[in-house]
Amino acid sequence: MEAHRVEATVRPDGTLTIEGLPLGPGTNVEIIVLVKERPQPSAYPLHGTPYRFDDPFSPAEPEGWEAER
Repeated sequence: MEAHRVEATVRPDGTLTIEGLPLGPGTNVEIIVLVKERPQPSAYPLHGTPYRFDDPFSPAEPEGWEAER
């Protein structure tokens, strides 16, 4: 089975027109309509945001490495 991907938008009257298919007149086809999922909001709002280190090679603070006694 040969497949062709086309994206289209349903009109307000509920119709859908697919144009420009590379098929000859009289070709029998099967139409399957898949609704594109809308992106869901992330549970992690900062996921994918850029970050930077101002001075990544500076030494760590010594008090941060001492075990509490």
